[in-house]
Parts: sequence; structure tokens; C-alpha cells
Amino acid sequence: MDWLSVLGWVVPLLFGVVFYGTYRYAKRNEPDVPPEDPAPGVRGWLLLLVGLMFIGPFINAGRLFFELASVESEYPNFSTLESWATFKSATWLTFLVVACLSFYAGYGLAKGRDISVVRRAKVLLWVIGPVASLVLDLVIPLVVFGEFEFIGDLARSAVGAGLWTAYLSKSRRVLATYGGDRSAAVSNPSLQRTASGDR
Repeated sequence: MDWLSVLGWVVPLLFGVVFYGTYRYAKRNEPDVPPEDPAPGVRGWLLLLVGLMFIGPFINAGRLFFELASVESEYPNFSTLESWATFKSATWLTFLVVACLSFYAGYGLAKGRDISVVRRAKVLLWVIGPVASLVLDLVIPLVVFGEFEFIGDLARSAVGAGLWTAYLSKSRRVLATYGGDRSAAVSNPSLQRTASGDR
């Protein structure tokens, strides 16, 4: 059995374990809220976001490893170049920082129950998304090689960060789970309509 076939069943298993573990861990820390508050707790889209913050770095590590390995297999002399070693080191170090920030944001959303963890997660979504793409795709290649190839990861990560930031800003579940200004949610009908599907 080769390693690609092993990955075929390990990756889905890892997804399941991370989401189930996140759900069980977050369920232990659910807030005590009055019955009129809508569906508090880390469930639904919020659970998906927290799970992605935990499993995303593993997926990206695999993708980065395979991309670097494919370049080295296509151009074997790269492994002897000092600039390639510098590029790989800078890329993995940046990736490690981004992965730790992603875990930190996910842990805060799973464990915390005040609005500050939501604010922190919103900022970190932009740091681990577009800012990390800028550093990995533009800054590091420009500094090490003097050139870069833009492949669109920045736009994709900006759209993802924007959508998740909007969700964290408008969701009734997020408001019920982490608190915040409940009177604003009651007086703002658009907030209630926007998040009414998130139960």
C-alpha cells in the first residue's frame, strides 16, 4: 500500500476527528443563557469555522510539502542552491507562525465565551488569510529570488476572510454564544434577518 492510498482514508478520518473533537470540547464550555437567546454554542457554521481553523493548517502543510517536493523533483539542482534553502526555510517558518495563529483563533472561539475572542478571530482571519498570502506569494519570493509569480491565492483568501468576518459580525449564534451588545441585535432587524438561518 503506497502513501497516497493511505492519505485517501487518513485525511477524511482526520477531518472527522477534528470536527468531532472541536464539537465535544466546545460543548463542555457552553454558556448559561436565558431561553430567549437563539441557539448558543459552537454549532453549525461556527463549528465549521472553528474546525477549519484547526484542520486548515494540516491541509496547507500537506499542500506546501507537495508543492515544494514537486519543484525539487522537476528541478533537482534546486536542492543544492543556497537561495532555494533560504526560500524553503522562510516559507516553512512563515507557515508555522500562520498555523499557530490559526490554532490560537480556533481555540479562542472554541473555549472563550466573550466578545473579545470574536474580535481577535476577525483580525486573525485577515492575518492568516490575505496577509499570509502576501508574505508567502509576494514578499518571500521577491526578497529571495528578486521575482514572484502571482497565482491568485490573495484574492481567494481575501474573499474567504471577508465572508467569515461578515458571518462573525452578523450571526445571531455568535452573538448568543459570545455576548456583545444584545440590545443592538434586538433593535437591528437586518441583523436578525441576516442570521436567521444560522441556528
